[in-house]
Amino acid sequence: MKIQLIDLIIIFLAGAGLLICFTVGVSLLFRKRGINLTNKLLGLLLVLYTSTTLNGLMAVTGVLNQNQQLYFLPIIFSLSIGPLYYFFVRSKIEPSFKFSGTDYFHFIIPIIQVGLYLAIGFRSVEEKSLIWQNIVRPYVQYIEEGLLIVLGLFYLFKSLHLLRRKIPKTLWQKPVYKWLNSFTISFLILLFIHSGYEIASWIFYYYHELNIYNSPWMDLPLKLADVGVSFVIGINAYIYQNQSLIIPKQNKPNPSLDIALRRLFDEEKIYQNPELNMDYLAKEIGLPKNTISKSLAERGTTFRGLINSYRVEEFIQKAQNKKYEHLSLLGIAFESGFNSKASFNRIFKEIKGKTPSQYFQ
Repeated sequence: MKIQLIDLIIIFLAGAGLLICFTVGVSLLFRKRGINLTNKLLGLLLVLYTSTTLNGLMAVTGVLNQNQQLYFLPIIFSLSIGPLYYFFVRSKIEPSFKFSGTDYFHFIIPIIQVGLYLAIGFRSVEEKSLIWQNIVRPYVQYIEEGLLIVLGLFYLFKSLHLLRRKIPKTLWQKPVYKWLNSFTISFLILLFIHSGYEIASWIFYYYHELNIYNSPWMDLPLKLADVGVSFVIGINAYIYQNQSLIIPKQNKPNPSLDIALRRLFDEEKIYQNPELNMDYLAKEIGLPKNTISKSLAERGTTFRGLINSYRVEEFIQKAQNKKYEHLSLLGIAFESGFNSKASFNRIFKEIKGKTPSQYFQ
């Protein structure tokens, strides 16, 4: 099979985007910093997206035509992307979020899709050909593509609504919300292009029996949109992994560290950010990391000791506030900036000499 030059360019760009997605996805699945659920949701989304798009690349390169036993392998998870992205956004802006019984209903359709490919993917080539001719081609492909459009748009709009429902007051959240908002809008625009092209292809085929996917140039917008999705997801996942990139650069260094720390910790409560690290703090203050570390050491503390003490006090205040009585102690700990049960219990006991449960008895 001869591959067109434009397809080679598309394959190269898509492959680069997928490499970013897969690399960041795997690292997030095993990452310790930040909220564990948020890391896992984005990591799983990236890995499943890479697997799904890989199937498309095998089709473009002719690998599937030359190895027909690879058709319908259970590596397509397109209907999982929407709900995974929505719950990623939700867990990012609601640190205490946990899946409830009704939340699992969002994954019924994705599970059905996975089950379908598991049922078909390991059959013989002859059986796959019959299934394609009699079931998938006339019915299933249109249902699957239609669901991808509807669910994708639904969950992206739902994510936007979630982001705009409550404007954050704390300084550290504002750039995070702005980044998530831009990420979602970019994703939405590319999905609109994809959706419009899919619908146009249905119309052309239904009325004129013209398959625009067989044209080397008419399918270019769709391929570019798919490449765009790969890069938008991959680059934004890399930014999530390195969140100091989200913070805007200070125009002028802050000459007073004491004033900056009081503003950030006492007023803005930057310690509630589970991703907070020295790079993040230094960029926010506008001073070198070494300067901040030396200044904290002169005060008899460290960066980690400072944020942990603030988080423990924030936890105690919230645990005594009726506003948070609907949350468990662990949920309140997450809202205070902790990122795991183990680290929360260990740090609380180190500072207060008791476990959280013992402290409130």
